[in-house]
Amino acid sequence: MQPVVTYRLHDAITVFGRFLRQAGCPVGTGEIMNAIESSSHIELVNREDFRQAMKSCFITDHKLLPLFDQLFDLYWRNPDRIKNVSQILRKLYDSRLTQTDLKNMKERDQKLIYKKVDDSQERDENSEKEQEDEKTFDVFLYSPQEILRSKRFDEYSNEELDLAREFIARWEWRLGEKRLRRLEPGRKPLRLNIRQTIRENIFPSQDFIELHWKQKKVKPRPLVIITDISGSMETYTRILLHFMYTLNTAHKNLEAFTFGTRLNRITHYLRKKDVNDALELVNKSVKDWSGGTKIGENLEAFNRKWTRRVLSGGAVVLLISDGWDTGNIELLRKQTDRLRRSCHRLIWLNPNLGFKDFQPLTKGVQAILSNVDDFLPIHNLNSLLDLGNVLSRLDKRNNLKARA
Repeated sequence: MQPVVTYRLHDAITVFGRFLRQAGCPVGTGEIMNAIESSSHIELVNREDFRQAMKSCFITDHKLLPLFDQLFDLYWRNPDRIKNVSQILRKLYDSRLTQTDLKNMKERDQKLIYKKVDDSQERDENSEKEQEDEKTFDVFLYSPQEILRSKRFDEYSNEELDLAREFIARWEWRLGEKRLRRLEPGRKPLRLNIRQTIRENIFPSQDFIELHWKQKKVKPRPLVIITDISGSMETYTRILLHFMYTLNTAHKNLEAFTFGTRLNRITHYLRKKDVNDALELVNKSVKDWSGGTKIGENLEAFNRKWTRRVLSGGAVVLLISDGWDTGNIELLRKQTDRLRRSCHRLIWLNPNLGFKDFQPLTKGVQAILSNVDDFLPIHNLNSLLDLGNVLSRLDKRNNLKARA
């Protein structure tokens, strides 16, 4: 899944590729796209890893390595403040420095260039802030979108909540597919398509017969979301409902439920064309907002009434809750186990997992955790994106139960 939102880092890498091209390095669009892709697979806080990733994508000639190192240090010191690029490149490129000369003159040239850049800045800039910018490599990487992605939902202001909703709506959500027993025409040589082979080779114009094949038919897996709307989940519910609405627009075979002291089906409300109308209907129809939590009793009601209706066809269940239960713990353990055996995969999303010091100490958390396939956080936008990656790889059956 590629985000629709273009972040500042991607723009900076694109300009850096043009910067290298002007310096004489053979850099094209393919190299720039590879560099942008590589930035999503490394830890950006590590400057050396970022340098090596950019070097492997942009440089194909070892003779250009010293020039690359010099340009990298010059550009990524602070891309927003680089001025007079043409004069800098002319000095570096037209002089045709050798590798030894580049190594010897590197520090001297950088001092002169940095001085020119600093002289063009505002005179009232704080020198202490300048030193902090030099030490911190990822200062220029954190655009407002990056900060918003890492911020917890319960810390959002109303404006940030609107931005987060827009971000979720613009993301391309893809779910894993289920392979059916039925076959369809395809390229994979699973089974010979005899009828099409004969039909296409009745009057062959060549000396060989062109074979046609059938492959297994696939369709998206059904998705069932059961979310907690009790008082302890109140700060997360408003953004998670919008997330459920967005998933429903991208995945038609979706069922949604809420629970606090009772179980409520809200699937038909999420099918409204306007998100505000849909959420307003949900608010009016659900009567147990911000109340207590009886997870075991609600799962028992779901297993008794809805399991056979919505869990057929290898459905995936997302259970969104912090695990705080005021009901029968033994009933909770029993019903969670039954739910797990009725679906293809049970994923528990807990916002408290985003806290570094979180420990599954309560009996309710332990009862649920022993019967789930995946235990994932859902406290910020980054955790939602990680969930999207998990949902897109459902057919691989990788167990992500990292915490016990």
